[in-house]
Amino acid sequence: MAIEVLDQRVANQIAAGEVVNRPCSVVKELMENAIDAGATDIQLVVKDAGRTLVQVVDNGCGMDEKDAERCFLPHATSKIRNEADLYNIHTMGFRGEALASIASIAQVELKTRREQDQLGTKVEIEGGEIRQMSQTACPKGTSVAVGNIFYNTPARRNFLKSDAIENNHISEEFIRIALVNTSVSFTYYNNNKVVYKLEKGNLKKRIGDLFGHSVGEKLLPIHEEIDLVQINGYVCKEDLCRKSKNQQYFFVNNRYVKSPYFANAVDRAYANLIPEKTYPIFFIHLTLDPKNIDVNIHPTKTEVKFLDERVIYAVLHAAAKKSIGQFSLASKLDFSDSRIEFPIIQKNTPLPQIPKVNFDPNFNPFEQKSSKTDYCKNEYRFSKSRQYELIPDDNTSAVARHNYPLQLSDSYIVTVSNDSLLIVDQKRASEKIIYDKILNRQPLGIESQRLLSPYRHLFAPNISFQLVEFIPLFKNYGIEMEYDKTDGSFKILAKPVGRSMEDCIEFMEDFVRTGNETGEAQPTREERALKTARKLSLPYGKSLSREEMETLLAQLFSLPDCTVGPDNKKVISRMSLVDVEKLFEQF
Repeated sequence: MAIEVLDQRVANQIAAGEVVNRPCSVVKELMENAIDAGATDIQLVVKDAGRTLVQVVDNGCGMDEKDAERCFLPHATSKIRNEADLYNIHTMGFRGEALASIASIAQVELKTRREQDQLGTKVEIEGGEIRQMSQTACPKGTSVAVGNIFYNTPARRNFLKSDAIENNHISEEFIRIALVNTSVSFTYYNNNKVVYKLEKGNLKKRIGDLFGHSVGEKLLPIHEEIDLVQINGYVCKEDLCRKSKNQQYFFVNNRYVKSPYFANAVDRAYANLIPEKTYPIFFIHLTLDPKNIDVNIHPTKTEVKFLDERVIYAVLHAAAKKSIGQFSLASKLDFSDSRIEFPIIQKNTPLPQIPKVNFDPNFNPFEQKSSKTDYCKNEYRFSKSRQYELIPDDNTSAVARHNYPLQLSDSYIVTVSNDSLLIVDQKRASEKIIYDKILNRQPLGIESQRLLSPYRHLFAPNISFQLVEFIPLFKNYGIEMEYDKTDGSFKILAKPVGRSMEDCIEFMEDFVRTGNETGEAQPTREERALKTARKLSLPYGKSLSREEMETLLAQLFSLPDCTVGPDNKKVISRMSLVDVEKLFEQF
């Protein structure tokens, strides 16, 4: 087969496969270009999860007519002049592939003007070819509108996920860039709605604006500096942890990177402080000499190679432990509290007496002093306190029976069926019932408790943006709330009985995130139903009334298969009469 040189248009589409794999890639490239252009105000406009439009408007330096045409050429860049520049990179994008790749798979309109020019330049490109180029009136800076992404490569367009997932990817790229550029104001519009409006400020304020003030209030500063690396940012208090690593952010020289190795250094600092399978939130900036890192090993530049990563790991781990110990654990010990009184011990002050324990040296625990009759009497008094019912049998002797289920350790329900003893795991039973109701689209019947006064909560903007749509659905889960447009907060009017407000808030946040996972695999309906059932099921340690136990058992026994839960774990343990008799045969 003869070797042919690819047409430049086809080559650009192949390159676009590395640079642009979904709408969020367009967002990343355009916003990074705006940052490199010195913009102090950036607007992001998205329609239909980026399928119809992704537009970035900035007030940066702009371009003249010649550069406006040249910027769409392959490997056209203003940031690299020679080979030595590759080892001293301080800008975001630098390879010059972004605009050429985007233009090859979309319809692009560019408007740009420098401050010293009276008129700007407008360029219209479709499929990598310039259709029109003219002068136009426009504000200083640059506006790039990318429409109908993948219109000429329908196979790749078909691989895009649901709007919820694509919007979540876009929000994540926006957050990564906004976190590291706190001196820039950002506005994000999605289908004509404002998702984020961020003013200039410091990192802590930016974190609070992005993730909610409840997160911003529980951050601990982290700082360490050696010759190799400078570490700055924030880690969280022990009570602010998540069941996923979605809110762990590393930035190297103002560029977001993924580093499970360094994340482990921070996670280890919380050993024995947080529950298992939970992870701390952190926002950490690493500053190094560009000569000690290689940022060009991944098409999206999210992976970085370090020359001395073991040293950085050790310093990062020590800095995180220092921050937790200095700002979190020590803060719980307030020695300035005037209510704490320390006793003054002088030379002649008598020391407190050591308490004495009285015991009978002749006591023998193995000596049988009580008769069987006395034991039964004691057992009867105990049974009576449990509301056991005494009824005569055929021999006119009294035997103790109960006619309703019992609860063991506030976690298990014990009942009788024919000649069997049934022990029901109340959490798994509740989980099984809720799971089946969700799949069958039945009302969950979760008892709701109205609050005396509404509880206001301000969710992170990207959560609030989607949470409004779920307000009617949450009512089925026992949560009633209203959205307040004036300040963007939610008024929670009612919550499920026995659930704390923290549990409700965590449930709603997880509910939104579960449907918008940034991974490629979208959770199935069954997986989402199981996660919801686990959140809403009865917890261990919850005391149940007689009516509650009977209702739970009635609902459980009405299911086609009540013995095994949705995760194939046992719900009911059965002991037959034979099993019970065997317990007594060995004594």
